[in-house]
Amino acid sequence: MDNQLPKPFIFVLSLVQGIVLTLLYRSVENQLWPATEPVWLFSLVTFTISFVLLTLLAVEQANIKKLLSYLLPFSLLLSLLGAYIGAQQYPIALVNNDALTAIFIFTALIASFKALMYIQQLIDNEAISYSQLFKLSWRNFILFAECWLFVLIFWGILQLGAALFNALEITFFSELLKKDWFWIPTLTLAFGFATVIFRGVMHIEDNISFLLQTLIKFLLPVLTVISLGFLATLPFTGLDKLWQTGSGSSLVLWLQVLTLFFVNTVYQYAADQRPYKIVIHRLVFFGIALLPIYSVIAAYGIWLRVEQYGITVGRCWAILVCLLLACFSFGYLVGIVKKRDAWQQVQSKVNIVMGVVILIFMLLVNSPVLNFQRLSTESQIARLNEGDVSIEEFDYYYFSSNLGRQGYLAMQKLQAQIQSIHPEQAMIIERMYVNPDNPEFEALAEQTSITEFVTHSMFWPRRQVFSDELIQAVFESLHFNRWTPLKSHSFYFIAIDLNQDEQLDYVFIDETNHSTEANLWLHDGTQWQSKYMTIDNPEQIKLLKTLIDADNIEVAQPKYNDLKIGDVLFKVRSNIDY
Repeated sequence: MDNQLPKPFIFVLSLVQGIVLTLLYRSVENQLWPATEPVWLFSLVTFTISFVLLTLLAVEQANIKKLLSYLLPFSLLLSLLGAYIGAQQYPIALVNNDALTAIFIFTALIASFKALMYIQQLIDNEAISYSQLFKLSWRNFILFAECWLFVLIFWGILQLGAALFNALEITFFSELLKKDWFWIPTLTLAFGFATVIFRGVMHIEDNISFLLQTLIKFLLPVLTVISLGFLATLPFTGLDKLWQTGSGSSLVLWLQVLTLFFVNTVYQYAADQRPYKIVIHRLVFFGIALLPIYSVIAAYGIWLRVEQYGITVGRCWAILVCLLLACFSFGYLVGIVKKRDAWQQVQSKVNIVMGVVILIFMLLVNSPVLNFQRLSTESQIARLNEGDVSIEEFDYYYFSSNLGRQGYLAMQKLQAQIQSIHPEQAMIIERMYVNPDNPEFEALAEQTSITEFVTHSMFWPRRQVFSDELIQAVFESLHFNRWTPLKSHSFYFIAIDLNQDEQLDYVFIDETNHSTEANLWLHDGTQWQSKYMTIDNPEQIKLLKTLIDADNIEVAQPKYNDLKIGDVLFKVRSNIDY
């Protein structure tokens, strides 16, 4: 195998990848194109990583052209999907869609490994068989893990060396490791070098694979006993206790995933080969035959949650996983019914077909066809429009934290619709879309002026009551930065006689979606000082403006006066329920 590897090609490809990734990294650091256009950035990064990675894992001297003829279109397809994921990052200043990016990376890896094992069989002119697909998938995964382990150890050694030279006050090496033009190509070259090493000793991957499969062979009967025991007790306990955990469907799906994975690891050979003796074989046999029950239970649990609370991104994934696992489980059941002990003939066909199905779905979830954020947005808005949830109880924050661009667009439309009839909820939406990580907001925060602060504030009963010195003191007490930009706050100045001394007292209120703070401002003869005020807001009101506009302001006497013993003052909290 080592003699068949085109080593110069591998090292040149790794170096080119390092150079391209360095340029892309610099564009992000300096906010230059393509970093300023996520569509291009995601597309280029996806192609650069996926094409080179898959090539390094499979290329040989004799198959370069044929391999590239398959990998190039697949990598271009992935880059197009990456461009779509990049498009879901707009508007950049207001949308934070890191969760979608993470999902894209994970699903693209699964799709890449699925595609690679089919491509490897095609270029070898072999009939596609499950046993060979299984062997290739384990080889590729272990090779990938070994290469990354090598890179991490290699980088750790470089860091250790730099630290040792730093101790001698030689900082050249530590400074060199900070240079992107050095560390990025170095790591890509290290990965390429690792592929040459480990692909030259492929028997190591096979031995590791055999060891893991042996362990799983002993664990499968244990898992089957647990599975059958759970099903046996379920008729007596019912499903209510399972749903009370809040993760009943997830637990069932995980048990099903592990069982299917273990079964496919152990039963991968010819139909007449049995890895267990007859008793254990029958135990596992019945465990496999009953797997569809878990699909029914999980589907019922997911349906209950969707019926109660609508579709969310998490439930979309649960539906997809439940569907895929059901296809495996019912496919195996059909094989058992038709072939009995020779069910592995059907298992092999099911696995080959389902491998392609999983590959297709891993691509579709990153496309407009199965955009889970869009589906969730439509479902939640439909529940609001149909009256299943009130405008006050509606979960606005889910849209900003989980639904990215789709949630943003829906909230802008909703805000326009409810601006006049539900101003408090409209203000919640307006405050939500402030991205503290965006440099533009940091720059705006640093430039916030007292004029902007006054314009953004509300004064009651009128602006003229408040001195410029007081407003200046309040403004200087606030700290606008990228974590607390002006737009995320509502400010209120209230002038009212609180202690009945016929003199106005001044209260400043800082209101956000997450908290409300208030301070009483007093002048001690030389300067303004503030005293913190406790707040009791049982209705969780988040827009005082409507109440202030209606002059709904009054002085409320405490239910209990304070108790003073000497210089010790005891205050009864107003929010205690007696």
